[in-house]
Amino acid sequence: MTSPFASPASLIKRWSCLLGWATALVLALSLAATLYNPAWTDEVFYVDPGACLALGRGFLSNGVSALGNGGTWGLSNPGVPVMLAGWFQVFGFGQFSAHTFFFVVQLAGALLLVRWVRNLHPLGTAGFLLAVALCMMLHSLAGNTIFHARHDAFALLLFAWFLGYAFPGEPVGKPWLRAFSHGIACVFFGLQFCGFFSLAAGGIFLWRRTRQAFVAGLGLAAGLIAGVLLLRYAYGEMGVWQSFLDNRGENFGRPFSLDKFYVSKEFLVLIPACLGLVLGEVLAGRGWRGEVAVAGWFGLMFLFGIPVIIQQIGLWQSPFSWMVMVPLLLMVMPACMNRPFGQGGWFVGVIAGLLLISCLVRLKELPAAVAETALRRQAVAEFRRLASPDEVTFGSMALFYELRASGQAVYWPYDRKLPVHPDLAKRVRWLVLSEVDRPIITRFLGGAWEQAYVSAGVGSAGSSGAYVILRRADPPSR
Repeated sequence: MTSPFASPASLIKRWSCLLGWATALVLALSLAATLYNPAWTDEVFYVDPGACLALGRGFLSNGVSALGNGGTWGLSNPGVPVMLAGWFQVFGFGQFSAHTFFFVVQLAGALLLVRWVRNLHPLGTAGFLLAVALCMMLHSLAGNTIFHARHDAFALLLFAWFLGYAFPGEPVGKPWLRAFSHGIACVFFGLQFCGFFSLAAGGIFLWRRTRQAFVAGLGLAAGLIAGVLLLRYAYGEMGVWQSFLDNRGENFGRPFSLDKFYVSKEFLVLIPACLGLVLGEVLAGRGWRGEVAVAGWFGLMFLFGIPVIIQQIGLWQSPFSWMVMVPLLLMVMPACMNRPFGQGGWFVGVIAGLLLISCLVRLKELPAAVAETALRRQAVAEFRRLASPDEVTFGSMALFYELRASGQAVYWPYDRKLPVHPDLAKRVRWLVLSEVDRPIITRFLGGAWEQAYVSAGVGSAGSSGAYVILRRADPPSR
């Protein structure tokens, strides 16, 4: 019979076979998401330039935004489409190929990150699998990366890289060089990484005040500067530096939104859990400064501090929730893994419960996602039957992969507040849209449109509704 004072680590060791099957389920569900999740919001801007580059068309994007219509791409993460271009040349272009790229990146980061934890804390194989499974399923870590192909998938890799030189398990040669190269990588995979790891390096130095922390922070700062100079040169040569600055400028000065913070529902559990860790230690007579209590304090600091600081720098966005979740798991989970439940080990049970809920939600969503994928493919097949390859088309982002592979001249309106270039607007002949986009895009373009096709609707909460094909009623300009 299991003792009521058993630790999570001892229970996990006994249930290692069950946990292995659970991890396999998590990876299978994550891979299923790569097959059936439609493109989402700005995913087009991360994938389309890589597809164009792989096809030899240059660093272009057909997303309609402040960057132009079918112009040279110039956002803050050029490393992602460059790597995607090489991936597409090997594995081909498509939704499964593109999303699998982000799945592999996320999994590699999760393995390296948990391996670092394992080198410092006595995590067994089962505990290792649990931590990796968490990184592959929790919405705050994978919801905007694996499921929606964002460049935040590189967060875990960059985090493991940072910890490798900031907290090496054993002496390593030239940590400043690793920090320098890490700084360059941060610039080329997303400016949000620059802000976060700068804060992290500064916090480490204020905490430790050692020569090693100072040298590592100095190397990171030098790498960030070198990365920005390289980016300035590359974008200057391509003629998009000013567009890059204008686009980055739009991200500053926006108000902090609690809705964007709480979009990761794990926080609604983690905040009271961290409070519970601290209060539980106090009520048990161990004080405010015990190992578990300190872990709870650090958790609360990240939960409330990082979003506020990042907002002051620029903008906190819901995909940035990894900035809170990763430090929280690194500090709290190992500290509680070998504790009896009465001394804070229950926190690991809370995390495992979140994993179970995430799996159940994903299982519940899967049938509707499969059905909606079939509707998207049917709509694009009908569109190819109706339209000529040289006719210009506007499409919803949910249909990006299907339309991009169709060979048609398709554009995707990313920012619907921006006017379309008049020449492009006049040439658009077809609209292939999800039902929710229909009134927005027709008003965006103007003119008269007639319906040529409408699909059935899935009707689920996350569905885009039916898919429609509209033909311009008045002849388009050439």
